[in-house]
Amino acid sequence: MSFEIQRGLFGFDFTDYHAVIGVSVDANLKEIRKQYLSIARRLHPDVCRLENKDLAQDLLSKLINPAYAKLSNERDFVDYGVLLRMTGKRLVEESDQISLESEAARALLELSSLDQVHREYSKQLRELAQHHYEDLSQAIAQIATLSELNQVYLLRRTQNDGGWGRPVAKTSNKVTSTGKPIPSPPPPPPKTSQESLVDNYYNRALSLLEKHSFSSARKELQDALKLEQGNARCHALMAKVYLIQNEQKAASVNLTMAKSHLSKAVKTDPHDPVVIEVRKLYNKMMARPTSGKPISKKPAKKPEKGGGLFGGLFGGKK
Repeated sequence: MSFEIQRGLFGFDFTDYHAVIGVSVDANLKEIRKQYLSIARRLHPDVCRLENKDLAQDLLSKLINPAYAKLSNERDFVDYGVLLRMTGKRLVEESDQISLESEAARALLELSSLDQVHREYSKQLRELAQHHYEDLSQAIAQIATLSELNQVYLLRRTQNDGGWGRPVAKTSNKVTSTGKPIPSPPPPPPKTSQESLVDNYYNRALSLLEKHSFSSARKELQDALKLEQGNARCHALMAKVYLIQNEQKAASVNLTMAKSHLSKAVKTDPHDPVVIEVRKLYNKMMARPTSGKPISKKPAKKPEKGGGLFGGLFGGKK
């Protein structure tokens, strides 16, 4: 059975690892891992109950495992995201050449707003992912259908955002006293190369934190803060690293560093969603009776004989 796919993003010289795993192009590493494990449990030769076990093993070793290896590696994941954005721009430039075979993808392309596209895209992906690799004879066709859905979503999102994730100016509903609409503020300028590098460090730190690789996550954030000392998100995430580390092994230094970085984040941008999230986490931890203080493993010191209450206050025996 040939594993060559020409539909969807595959037709644009792009290997659609998201379609192979069966997840959205927006999926984070946790979602990717969850879906991969679900497939691996179904196809692994030790537990596979499907009729064509040889095909199951081929799909797992030649398509699924390589795709997961690419998406689960922090640096590869970030680099792959850059290629995904570049492919989105190419789709916009070559939108007149797009050909879709699946009804679901064609229907997705016809929807008017990006919100509708996102809702329908998420719905279709969930339905397909539930039965991913159940019928192995249809595995390649299903991957192609998923890739067409990814293709349409990537196209529409890039068209709407003007560059993936960058909001565009919207028409304002407010009007002046003369009845003319008040112009909305222009979209923010494109990110500089330095800002993109900071984002890369941040994303790698985020994925490392999910794996509880605290020291590696801190290293990525330290590199990011060398480029941009006042980055609120990086300071907030650094605080989160220390807070979660403190949950596993309480130490006063963790709370001190968490408070320091969180203070810098709040001072820079108190309205950033990441800053708000970490601030709530910090306040929640501080509200606990132990306040995250380390628990001493040393046995309590017994009072000296004859000390009692007055001995404790005035020095005990001499």
